[in-house]
Amino acid sequence: MKITDIQASLVEIPLAKEQRFAWVPGSVVKSVKFTLVKVFTDAGITGIGASHVCFGEEVLYSVHNLVKPYLLGKDPLATERHIETLYSANYFGTRLWLVDQALWDIVGKAAGQPLYKLWGGFQDKILAYGAPSEPRAPKEHREVVQHYLEKGYKAIKLRLHNESPKEDLAIVEAVRDEVGDRMEIMVDANQALLLNSPKPHPVWSYERALMMARELEKLNVYYLEEPLYIYNFKGIARLTQETDIYIAGGEWNGPIHEFKWLLDQGCYDILQPDAMQSDGMFRMRQIAHMAYLDNKLFIPHTWGNGLGLVANLQVALSVPNCPFFEYPYDPETFGVEMNQAMIQEPLRVDAEGYLHAPQGPGLGVELNEDLIRRYTLR
Repeated sequence: MKITDIQASLVEIPLAKEQRFAWVPGSVVKSVKFTLVKVFTDAGITGIGASHVCFGEEVLYSVHNLVKPYLLGKDPLATERHIETLYSANYFGTRLWLVDQALWDIVGKAAGQPLYKLWGGFQDKILAYGAPSEPRAPKEHREVVQHYLEKGYKAIKLRLHNESPKEDLAIVEAVRDEVGDRMEIMVDANQALLLNSPKPHPVWSYERALMMARELEKLNVYYLEEPLYIYNFKGIARLTQETDIYIAGGEWNGPIHEFKWLLDQGCYDILQPDAMQSDGMFRMRQIAHMAYLDNKLFIPHTWGNGLGLVANLQVALSVPNCPFFEYPYDPETFGVEMNQAMIQEPLRVDAEGYLHAPQGPGLGVELNEDLIRRYTLR
């Protein structure tokens, strides 16, 4: 089998309602933009992949100029050779793991199996935690968390972005009071990388992170995500060692060697790479197994689009140390149909709180081609 063509297109899907991402203070988001890639073969098999919503036009350029010339005519199944091409292209361009997704999609389709089964099939369903996007006051969180409970969710992630620790803790206290022991609570401070935003971010010191971790322990919070800057290895390791709550992070790290650095220095209890941001899908599995050998958990970050979700899900289901899966869903602004609009059959959390593996070959899903054509910019 040989690669005959690689096509990339820039797609922008308008949102039904404006979003205000808590991790980008003051932001108003009206659409989701991403690059879609298709890798064609002489066997009639086509692989698909998508970039994160943070990466758009620069990915389009990089695919066409830094990847396509070097993969045409090559065997698409030789993923370990091609990942080196992507590493080189990443250095001169941007993160191009969407091409790796497409290559592995071809592998699975050629074998007639979903990828998680080819990689060991540790489980075929996984507990999902709802990951809303909007900043909310404690009373609003009480109302929203009831929606998640009614839908069957057993876990939820809260975003803490207030100037004062007291305000942040009030949110967690309100939700814990509302749900009791019926839900696990995760907390995200989004301190690893403070994205450019219309309004300033609250910035956590080590002292604030330590205090918050100890207070969250009292509220039986499952993990505290990204409490410190991405490369504050000493601070992250110290916080991991000095607290009992799980400390999580890694969505902005990559490629794989950065996770080796994190593990070597004792950073984090839970590693959270992302198949759209951190590295290729099989390297994600290698990161999970490195974590496993260090007695650490692996819960991939997933907050992008439908193809990114299924790419991370295929990896998560194939490894033994992934107890939860992040499920992007905000009932008011980012519903399932909007979040996964690019695929034909969105993946939904069942009444018991589980997300099930798609059973199609490769990534397991098909594109909503009509919608893609309608919103392709070029």
